[in-house]
Amino acid sequence: MAALADFERFVVPLIEGAPTPAVEDAIVDAAIEFCTRTRVLRAFLDPVTLVPGTAEYELDPPEADTQIVDVVAAWLPEGPVTSATRTELEEKFPDGWAWRQAGGTAEVQHFYCRLPGFVQLVPAVTVKVPRALRLEVAYAPTRAVRELPDVLLNRYAEQLASGALGRLHQHKAGYADPGRAAGYLQEFDQACTDLADDAARGFAKRRMRTGGDEFK
Repeated sequence: MAALADFERFVVPLIEGAPTPAVEDAIVDAAIEFCTRTRVLRAFLDPVTLVPGTAEYELDPPEADTQIVDVVAAWLPEGPVTSATRTELEEKFPDGWAWRQAGGTAEVQHFYCRLPGFVQLVPAVTVKVPRALRLEVAYAPTRAVRELPDVLLNRYAEQLASGALGRLHQHKAGYADPGRAAGYLQEFDQACTDLADDAARGFAKRRMRTGGDEFK
């Protein structure tokens, strides 16, 4: 984990006179938005035991001082479960979906997230199934964080700096230059847009194939 102070060298030289607390707050705010928009921080949670009568499950964040921002994927013993929005569920189950029940996981069709960090299976199961639901989630820091994952320092420090500088230059303070805020925020916004596509695909590269692969 990287301390907030490790990010300051990317910010402080570009905004003379900004106090450390303001700089650190801006770095944290930028990190939260960056991770929320790009989904670059991901984790597989411990399997969830399904309990009869439980329609919705609150998920524990993968690390201290983090918050889940999205359920990326879900699996049951039979295989993957697709996500659905409220509108999609209402169209598919016009007679009601929130309290639909099934006798086993094979009948579950979708998962639905009413809020970040909560997940509901549709239909819910009426039997206990230990460690049945596996989830991949995207997460972000909380405002209480004092350290950030190393990957944010090693790969995305400049992008976070742009977000932090854009915020700092919006302050009503002597160190701020409002005319510079828009440029930094535009750079930050573009980085978030570009990296959201990368995070969705994953960062592994396909193995290069040669003409002789088919003979192996």
